[in-house]
Amino acid sequence: MAGQTDIVTKPNRSDKVLDPDHQLQIASQVRAHFDSLSPKRPIKPNRSDNSDHNSPHPNFDASIAVPLPEFDKFLSLQSQSQAVIPGANNAVEPDEYVQTQYYQQLDSIDKQHHT
Repeated sequence: MAGQTDIVTKPNRSDKVLDPDHQLQIASQVRAHFDSLSPKRPIKPNRSDNSDHNSPHPNFDASIAVPLPEFDKFLSLQSQSQAVIPGANNAVEPDEYVQTQYYQQLDSIDKQHHT
């Protein structure tokens, strides 16, 4: 009888109910068995974690300067622009409103509309 395996059957209602400690022991054995079968995945780092060993690109070196044309353009525009300080007397003239024929036609269309 060395080559035979144990046959596990579904318990009947008349079967003896095991004590809670034994049930927990069996449940932990089953859980350990299925945990050992599951594939192991690396733990995801928090979004705020900046550690190098959890980097998604392990060969990425941040110390190497890569020229970015968009960033160069941003820096040049930033150096050319004048800083606007809120609350200061900024002598900026507002755009003037010039009434044209276009606006008169829009006004007449609005007056002709009846609900």
